[in-house]
Amino acid sequence: MKNDYTKFGYPLARPGWVIATSILLFSQLATAQSCPSTATTNINSYPNTYYPASQATVPAGSTSIVLGSAYYGSTPIAVGDILLIIQMQGAQINSTNTSNYGNGTGTGSGYLNNGQLLAGNMEYVVAASSLSTGGGTLTLSSGLVHSYQNSAYGTDGQYTYQVIRVPVYYDLLLTGTITAPRWDGYSGGVLVLYATDQIMMNSQTVDASGLGFRGGGGRAFTGAGSGSSADYITSSSYNANGSKGEGIAGTPKYLNHNNSFLDVSGTEGYPNGSYAKGAPGNAGGGGTDGNPANNNDENTGGGGGANGGAGGYGGNSWNSNLAVGGRPGSVFGQASASRLIMGGGGGAGTTNNGTGTPGSGFASSGAAGGGIIILYGQNGITGTGTIKANGTNANSTVQNDGSGGGGAGGTVLIYSGNGIASNLTVQAKGGNGGSNETSSGPAHGPGGGGGGGVVYSNASLSAASKVTGGNAGTTAVQTTSYGATAGSIGSLVSNMSAAAPAQVPLHCITLPVSFLGLTAVKNGDGVNLSWQVSYEINTVRYIVERSTDGINFSDVGSVPFREGSALNNAYKYADNGLPAVSGTIYYRIRELDGDGGTVYSRIVSVQLNTLAGRLSVYPNPARTSVTVSYNHSVGGMVSLRLFDLKGGVLWQQQQMAAAGQNTVQIDYIRNLPAGVYILQWFDGLKSEQTKIMVDR
Repeated sequence: MKNDYTKFGYPLARPGWVIATSILLFSQLATAQSCPSTATTNINSYPNTYYPASQATVPAGSTSIVLGSAYYGSTPIAVGDILLIIQMQGAQINSTNTSNYGNGTGTGSGYLNNGQLLAGNMEYVVAASSLSTGGGTLTLSSGLVHSYQNSAYGTDGQYTYQVIRVPVYYDLLLTGTITAPRWDGYSGGVLVLYATDQIMMNSQTVDASGLGFRGGGGRAFTGAGSGSSADYITSSSYNANGSKGEGIAGTPKYLNHNNSFLDVSGTEGYPNGSYAKGAPGNAGGGGTDGNPANNNDENTGGGGGANGGAGGYGGNSWNSNLAVGGRPGSVFGQASASRLIMGGGGGAGTTNNGTGTPGSGFASSGAAGGGIIILYGQNGITGTGTIKANGTNANSTVQNDGSGGGGAGGTVLIYSGNGIASNLTVQAKGGNGGSNETSSGPAHGPGGGGGGGVVYSNASLSAASKVTGGNAGTTAVQTTSYGATAGSIGSLVSNMSAAAPAQVPLHCITLPVSFLGLTAVKNGDGVNLSWQVSYEINTVRYIVERSTDGINFSDVGSVPFREGSALNNAYKYADNGLPAVSGTIYYRIRELDGDGGTVYSRIVSVQLNTLAGRLSVYPNPARTSVTVSYNHSVGGMVSLRLFDLKGGVLWQQQQMAAAGQNTVQIDYIRNLPAGVYILQWFDGLKSEQTKIMVDR
């Protein structure tokens, strides 16, 4: 008995069909973005739209949320759109001026693991109303799982969340480097690509390096300051020490903006002060000067930011050699595939001479951490590609001053539905701490290295993938790190389950192809075809179609539906009425259901008896490359050229052919969209040509 479901059938560029369902991959029952058409979309820049938070508290179960104006991206939210809500900052710290600063356990760094720890909480939702890029109230189709908070600096550092529009593609082809927008304290720093079929990397790079939490901004102080070398926390107004970095526990008053200028916020940013060696959350601590009350010239280095690995310690003070550099940012221990954070920013070193470029002490700034990248290809992520969310190296032009800490590696999540990810090189490395006195002079505190980031993947990645920590900076003509330490290695998980990430409430799912396989084999004067299918839904019969050019097909026979396994049913057909032609003929199978809908198989080809020397191409149709075979009677130079149907030359190559059979592989096929192309062979006297089908 046949299954009784509704199917929508139509010819596809790739074999398969799309249905509306609510199967296991997605847990929330909500109407999602319209199913994408079976087409390939090309992008060369980030496609998301980013809305900063406006509503102070959004409790779990809420079905509406108030958002600010979108700063990045230009596509507004429409009904049915998929959205990612993510809490970017939200952690409390112990803010006493002792070694209990941070997590309260005597390390001088970290955060409190309590009920107010919201950072990293995230979920996908479906828009039930439209919203312009000007912001306003957005209605959701179902209640939120988590609560979210948006509050300015006060008793705690700032809490922030953002809402990101996630466009849904069928096939997504990258045609340039895709770079996430820079985190600005309210939005950005995250990139999400989602395809119901495949993401085609096309040898491109997806990059969020240095686009996460920012480093503490360096400022030169001269003359007497306030406090002592024992301080873990001081105000930015003390005329001493270095700024803490930015992280999950807040944003300091002074920031390093893209290594170009000092960004000044309107508040102190961290409770009881944003300067000195204590490291808040996953941010690196600023250096505490070895003698701030005197001349503020006992310069120390800033601590490295953290994520999957801890940051490194900032280097010791000039002259007095005190270990009072910035403390390292702490590992985010609650990380999971459904709870992601950006890499912490490094702390600034202390400076009184303002050396380095840019001047005025800014070169002693800490460096930025990496952002967050999420790539989801439901049927695979194909082609070679690089995904980077590295932390930034701190500035090393400083001379007789302290240097900044490196930024931590960010977070990358990869889901490739075909279980293959070895074609992807993923990096979430920590940045190096800043060096000083590289050519002459005594030791001043270098910066600590940034901690390694976090990578989640459902399959093994390229062996070149790394989550290493950044190196400590050096001083005294690169002879010593002078108390500065490297960042620790991060976390790389390559066996993530499909259920581990936050689930997308998208019920438009590209199922495995209904045609499991189709083969065509020459047999005497005929061709034997066989095919396997699954999930036959209201099927009436299968129609065999044949073509001599791969474009125009005609019916040559049919096979009626027969009862069999729902997951693997097999059919055969013998085509004994071949046309009187030589060269290549093409076949496809058209499934016809009781409602008149159709689904097409992929196209296969058969080489009939060929003339001596005639071109042979395999496979045809092709996806990434073809092997061309031809016979040359005496040997000599031949030319191969590939044309589109308009006659434009797409590729060409000359080859010294040997006498007899020759083969050449053409990899340029991977760069072509689906369609029909002409391959020409020319030996200077005669030419031959054949069609190549490219099937995506």
